[in-house]
Amino acid sequence: MSAPASARPATDEQDVPAEGRQAFELAARACYLQIGVPFPERVVWVPSPLVGAFAAPIAACRATGHRNGRVLDSVHRAVDGTAGETIGRAVRDAVQAAAHGVAGDPVHGAAATAQHAEIAATADPAPRGTPTGTRATVIEAVDAVVRSAVDAAVGGVRQDTIRGAIRLLWRACLPGHLAAPAAWWWWPFRDFVLLCPPPDELRREQVGEGDLARRRLHCPDGPAVSWVDGFGLYFWHGTHVPRAVIDDTLTADEIIREPNAEIRRCAIERRGWDRFVIEARLAQVGPAAPDPGNPGQTLTLHDVPPGVYPTSVRVLLCTNGTVERDGTRRCFGLTVPADCTDPIEAAAWTYGLTPAQYAQAQRRS
Repeated sequence: MSAPASARPATDEQDVPAEGRQAFELAARACYLQIGVPFPERVVWVPSPLVGAFAAPIAACRATGHRNGRVLDSVHRAVDGTAGETIGRAVRDAVQAAAHGVAGDPVHGAAATAQHAEIAATADPAPRGTPTGTRATVIEAVDAVVRSAVDAAVGGVRQDTIRGAIRLLWRACLPGHLAAPAAWWWWPFRDFVLLCPPPDELRREQVGEGDLARRRLHCPDGPAVSWVDGFGLYFWHGTHVPRAVIDDTLTADEIIREPNAEIRRCAIERRGWDRFVIEARLAQVGPAAPDPGNPGQTLTLHDVPPGVYPTSVRVLLCTNGTVERDGTRRCFGLTVPADCTDPIEAAAWTYGLTPAQYAQAQRRS
């Protein structure tokens, strides 16, 4: 078993300098110009997509004359309860700026008009296709997290404030207007537009070497994707998981009951099979056996409860053949077919050998 790749911060998609924000605002103007809608003077940069997703429908209600203060106050309290006071304060600031005051640093004047007209003249009005790679993964994860949070907190607020031609903006691939987009999310309205910068930090690991090398989101002890206000996304070797998986706070029963097979797998890997076997009280199949391929170490085979994986399997507990930096050997689990009846047979299966071949492999070396 090769040692897991170490996660290291990315540096190619982080900082958004002032000129990047200005360029994105110019591109936003170009999109409005393309569909013949005047660009709003209220340009608000929000610190994270969660803030933007909360603030947009609330600000839209206020901008279009929603005056029921008690309803909006209850929504703000729901936001605080769902996302925390820090996010809640940022949402209130964004709503105030979008609905009532000029915010951000929008591009003004004849030079801006000429620039955004030039951008629009060369822009393809059709979407440029779906994002790929890390950006696509982050966007998909943000959408999933934000959708559930916003539905819980502001689901009762009227959100049908974008009508007619302005709806085309939602289908426009705004970053397609820029070689290096400064923002990944935006919320265009007639009276205001909210823009959000990309993540403040991305943590990824390298998988493979040479031409086959690729990078995937991963952080074993915190968010792999984070914004300046504390909003973050958690990934385990490329799979988007709840924070509880990375924090390792789930009980064994909660892991077993998790309906998503990928999240179950990640939670078990994060916990470690050696701990999970004990905590989940997995029944041992047959007696423990010395590992012929790893002298001095022991193999055990265990049943895995139905539902943990999509198909019926057993898990072989074994010990890494190499010593870690701290002098210990890592115990790990390998899933094997459910018809394996003893640890030697299971270990042999992982190498594509017969039990007799595996039993003799180390002794002949």
